[in-house]
Amino acid sequence: MTLITGEVQEYFDRSPSFVGKLSGKIDIVKSMAELTIYTASRSLQGREVREKFDSSFADLYHDLDMGFSPINFMLPWAPLPHNRKRDAAHKVMVDTYTDIIRARKASKPGEKADGNNKEYDMVWNLMGCQYKDGGAVPDYEVAHMMIALLMAGQHSSSSTSSWIFLRLATRPDITEDLLNEQKKILGEDLPPLTYDDLQRLPLHSQVVKETLRLHAPIHSILRKVKSPMSIEGTPYVIPTSHVLLSAPGVSSRLEENFPDAMTWEPHRWDEGSGGTNMPKIEEEEKIDYGYGLVTKGASSPYLPFGAGRHRCIGEQFAYVQLGTILAQMVRMFKFKSLPGQPLVETDYSVSSTNAHISC
Repeated sequence: MTLITGEVQEYFDRSPSFVGKLSGKIDIVKSMAELTIYTASRSLQGREVREKFDSSFADLYHDLDMGFSPINFMLPWAPLPHNRKRDAAHKVMVDTYTDIIRARKASKPGEKADGNNKEYDMVWNLMGCQYKDGGAVPDYEVAHMMIALLMAGQHSSSSTSSWIFLRLATRPDITEDLLNEQKKILGEDLPPLTYDDLQRLPLHSQVVKETLRLHAPIHSILRKVKSPMSIEGTPYVIPTSHVLLSAPGVSSRLEENFPDAMTWEPHRWDEGSGGTNMPKIEEEEKIDYGYGLVTKGASSPYLPFGAGRHRCIGEQFAYVQLGTILAQMVRMFKFKSLPGQPLVETDYSVSSTNAHISC
């Protein structure tokens, strides 16, 4: 937790928009994309990896990300400009990770390459892993997994955090409620956040939950039919030759599931509020697929991380990362939209946009 809050504090301390100022204007989409990379790399992959990251390294992740275009699934070798950038970015990042791994291997047991006490992170974990046949995981495979680890949550976490602060800019009352919640539960002096502290802040969790409801980062979930499925109340049977698609962003906006569905209202999740007609998520049976307890059912209209065995394995970390960034920024800022800039709508047909708020 302290690693994430420290990154948030340092990011805005260094931001030209706020140095020597009491307020400033930021492009929240760009800022959250960078901050997501910084906080994830520091907390999951260690100090050495984080120290390699600056805005230019974040740009490399963007170049790699732009390689995920529809044409690349058919023609990944096509000599297109964005493919050349993708390949160049990939090489730089693989070389960076393998250099870190080799330096760690050359260091003394229990120490990092710079001589400081070793921090246990995902890189160290994978360096000590073996395949079932006893073979060690090669350095380049560890590097590739580290790249995938950061990329997997970059879109969803950065977009969700952007939406959180865009929404808070329209609801100063919620920002005030969040700060008051911290002061009431944690103390007026606002001590450093801990993991246990975050679990005691229900409104913070509800802000994340409500934002994921209205701005689901996953617009569709595909599942192959493995055995014939009868559709209840009809004579139809879905054969195993079919693939089913679910759209969580639709079910989470239906009035039958969420009254006044298009209104962003974190208090709808207040205990005992009766704000939804769905069963309480917390009361559903839970299961651990190997990455923490998650709800087992797939019948809920609220599925921001998918459902079943193939739901997002980064769900637990995403809630911690988003909640921590939110809690720290609420301590630092109040938010408001710029004059003449109404709140934009979710648009899955575009890859990015610019949105500014005043802090």
